[in-house]
Amino acid sequence: MRLRALLLLLPFGCGPVQQAPREPHERHDAFVTWEAGLQAGVRPTSPSSMPPRFDEGEAVESVASPGGRFRIHFSRAGSNAVPPADADGNGVPDAVDTVAAAYDRVADFYESLGFRLPPDDGWVAGDNGGDDRFDVYLVDFGGVADGAFRLDGCLEETSRCTGHMLQENDFAGYNYPSYGEAVDILASHEFFHAVQAAYHPGLGSVASEGTAVWASERYRPALDDLERFTAAYLSRPDRTLVLDPEGPAVSFSYGTSIYFQFLGERFGDEVVRALWEESVVTPSVRWPVLVETVLRRDWGADFNTAFAEFALWNMATGPRRALDAGYARGEGYARLTVAPRTLPVSEPSVRVAVASTRYFEVEGGTPFVTASFTPAEGEASPALHLLVAAVTPTQMLRVARAEGTGTLSAQVAASDASHVIVAVVDGRLEGVGRYGRLCVSGEDSGAPCLDVPPPGPDGGTGGDPDGGADGGTGTDPDGGVDAGTGSDPDGGVDAGTDAGGPSEPAPPRDEGGCSSAPGGLTWAVLLLLVGVFLRR
Repeated sequence: MRLRALLLLLPFGCGPVQQAPREPHERHDAFVTWEAGLQAGVRPTSPSSMPPRFDEGEAVESVASPGGRFRIHFSRAGSNAVPPADADGNGVPDAVDTVAAAYDRVADFYESLGFRLPPDDGWVAGDNGGDDRFDVYLVDFGGVADGAFRLDGCLEETSRCTGHMLQENDFAGYNYPSYGEAVDILASHEFFHAVQAAYHPGLGSVASEGTAVWASERYRPALDDLERFTAAYLSRPDRTLVLDPEGPAVSFSYGTSIYFQFLGERFGDEVVRALWEESVVTPSVRWPVLVETVLRRDWGADFNTAFAEFALWNMATGPRRALDAGYARGEGYARLTVAPRTLPVSEPSVRVAVASTRYFEVEGGTPFVTASFTPAEGEASPALHLLVAAVTPTQMLRVARAEGTGTLSAQVAASDASHVIVAVVDGRLEGVGRYGRLCVSGEDSGAPCLDVPPPGPDGGTGGDPDGGADGGTGTDPDGGVDAGTGSDPDGGVDAGTDAGGPSEPAPPRDEGGCSSAPGGLTWAVLLLLVGVFLRR
């Protein structure tokens, strides 16, 4: 076999584009924070700048964007060189023209949504790129990331901040469909970090990365960035939404974009903008509290009931269609990861973290499936929800739900269902994880679980008169549940299976699957096969 043919057999590509996970755009470590620009005090044209940067002596040119908002810095030779093609003969590489036009479009779009754009940098001390335009530097990230926003300073103590952008120079070795699409993704993502800084930098990685990926999706839905990142959240819905992950789990922050997508589709784009506007008014408040504030003030809702509805929407992703309300483009999202169980189920100590959901799945085909969740003695039980959904691989059939205090119980007709998904949802925005007993039964009587109300005409029972079949939150904005709080702000970071209960399936590794840059396993296989070939 010829070496070229051998290489064609290697799994460099992905399956369906929407299902392939993507690596984070930025490096999240001590050296690459928004404050990194302030700490360095210089731009990447300086030899003393932190990497990535232009090489010492490298000739760096710059051009203004057509709309005049941006200045693009690039080189034609060396490790940071951009592709040299200049089809229109204007003397500027086409790659640079593409970047300049993309940033103009992105800024105009965010402004049309009512977002505040970053102030110009004419007041920045030292190197400001030569004028007051926003600066974008095209440098080689070497495959470890593909973009970064660096903060230069703030006109006010914690607001009206500006900075500059670093972006991959050529995307060689990255798994983007085209250079133009890569630029659109990075421009829309990274410049939204600059938009965030114009309000209040430092809300944490979930708010910053989650809304930046949301913004890319809102800018151009055909981009696959949000779709690729959904797996990072939908594979770990038991992880609390309200605490920033660290280390290898950082992709989770990008995956939380599905939550902000839910907010945007359910309440409108204004809810995301209102979150950032409120951060200026109350800069010391955590982002979940900001969401709570704007939902109560402007939409008559709250974090708790919205999160329960979010948990319901997440059951209808991938090939499974929603019963009623759901994601407009959910078929392109990753499939929700659930924990399989065999009927009957009796787990005495199930732990659920704040702002998280534990999903379990049992076989359908029985006339009814009954589920109950009883909080452990001494555990406060506000903001708990129980969802029981009869499903097939391609459709949600019906949903029953229960919410309130004490034991929650619900039942669905399941004779036509391939499976039944049981979700225990904690809708609090702060506190510590809670334990309870989960019981799921396929007996018509509901035994050995607690008695439940008789099924309604649609085959579902629960706290709502219609069994929650519409997947909504009811007419009461807060669902009749007081969103409780706790003393521990970590939200129960160790959410997961307790030591005494059955173990969950191991979640996919954060770095698994296809990524923007070739993965380590792919390169290992490549080197092995090439070595074998060359020894022949």
